[in-house]
Amino acid sequence: MCCVYEEASPDLAGIRRRSHPTTARTEANARKWRGRINGFHYFVIFVCGSLVSVLMFALLNYAPHYRSLPPRVAPRYLPDGRFLQLVDEVPVIEPYMSAVKIADKAAVEIDAIPTGRNDQHDTNEQEALSSLKMAAEMKLMGKDDKALRLFEHALALSPKHPEVLTKYGEFLEHSQQDVVTADHYYYQALTVNPAYSDALENRQRTARIVEHLDEKRFERLDQKRNALSSIIATNAALKRAEKEAYIQHIYHSVGIEGNTMSLAQTRSIVETRMAVDGKSIDEHNEILGLDAAMKYINATLVNKNDFITMNDILEIHRRVLGHVDPIEGGEFRRTQVYVGGHIPPGPGDLAILMNRFEDWLNSEQSYLLHPVRYAAMAHYKLVHIHPFSDGNGRTSRLLMNTLLMRAGYPPVIIQKQHRHKYYDYLQIANDGDIRPFVRFIADCTERTLDLYLWATSDLSNPIPLLAQESMAKGIPLIDGFEENVNPTTETSVTGDAIRIGTI
Repeated sequence: MCCVYEEASPDLAGIRRRSHPTTARTEANARKWRGRINGFHYFVIFVCGSLVSVLMFALLNYAPHYRSLPPRVAPRYLPDGRFLQLVDEVPVIEPYMSAVKIADKAAVEIDAIPTGRNDQHDTNEQEALSSLKMAAEMKLMGKDDKALRLFEHALALSPKHPEVLTKYGEFLEHSQQDVVTADHYYYQALTVNPAYSDALENRQRTARIVEHLDEKRFERLDQKRNALSSIIATNAALKRAEKEAYIQHIYHSVGIEGNTMSLAQTRSIVETRMAVDGKSIDEHNEILGLDAAMKYINATLVNKNDFITMNDILEIHRRVLGHVDPIEGGEFRRTQVYVGGHIPPGPGDLAILMNRFEDWLNSEQSYLLHPVRYAAMAHYKLVHIHPFSDGNGRTSRLLMNTLLMRAGYPPVIIQKQHRHKYYDYLQIANDGDIRPFVRFIADCTERTLDLYLWATSDLSNPIPLLAQESMAKGIPLIDGFEENVNPTTETSVTGDAIRIGTI
């Protein structure tokens, strides 16, 4: 009975629903009510979400304390005041101002200087003049050593005082027989005060003498260049000297910029391309870049019967930085740089200045200069413009040596132990007198020529051009330094001195 009832239950349920209409309506109303409740829930959730969104929007846009929250990224701070006071602004503005505006600005700044600073300047000037007077008395008494120290003290206290510069120059000219340095101080005095009569009179006397001495120096360089040119290119000693000079040029040029590689390590990298333990990748790449640039110059520019163009300079720089910074290599800088006390032109002026430099480099007036003077001036002009973010010094020295090799001279080696003297002469050129820098390059050229000639000559019988040089046990000295040289070991105690004969 139960089974029959269960199977018949659907029909019976339908009969029951038909027999009870109130129950069916009740179920339909319940379903409708449940649907309305569910819709109301959805509406409430939507309204609550909208209210939360409006509230958050109001908080973010109208609550100041939310906007002032510190960002998650670390902020970038300005440098300290001591880093912002590295340079004087007057030399930066001077090239872009008229003489009247410069004078007016200087007068205003002098009036605005605090009293304490004026007092210190006056004290130094009075002490310098007092020391100058004592030096003159010592000179009359014949005590030149004490007079020299007093003159140097006065110059240190007031390096821009025309009387100090003039009197010190007169002492160097008459007591020390140093006409070249004396003429330089007269020139500096006239730069400070063009109407200073004593300096003007002395300068009229020494300018012609110094010019004659410079011409004699250039003639001597030409004679040694001709003596080197007379040696046949297949000479075995000359080939060894050229290879050694090539490596030493790389060693000293990167060393001037701070590279710590030794000469032996530099030789190993150039010859084997093997890495040196304990040295940075950048130091390796600086050597490889200079090697690539020198090979490019030897292959293309030395025998090029045409002008040196802007593209040639960019190609040299591209190889100098090719291993260190390929992106910046061969490209003008796009930011301002600062080089010691010199602030180069801004990046917006580089195109105009470099075009003018290219015109000067290939002008007839430049070709009439002596090759050493021409190369030195080209070096200075390029490094003064400082067109690249890095590698300006190496590129300028390579350009200088390119011009020298085109004139028959060997590439000049500026020793890294002379870097301070090298930078001092560049600063003097920035102050207005480029002649000391030209003489420095001439000295480096002569020293390099002497090393080539010594390496290719019979040491027991030096050639006549070297017989007049200072010698120690038959071996020429370098730049007049008193080195203890042992000819049996062919090495010097300094370790850094360039010696072509040590190969």
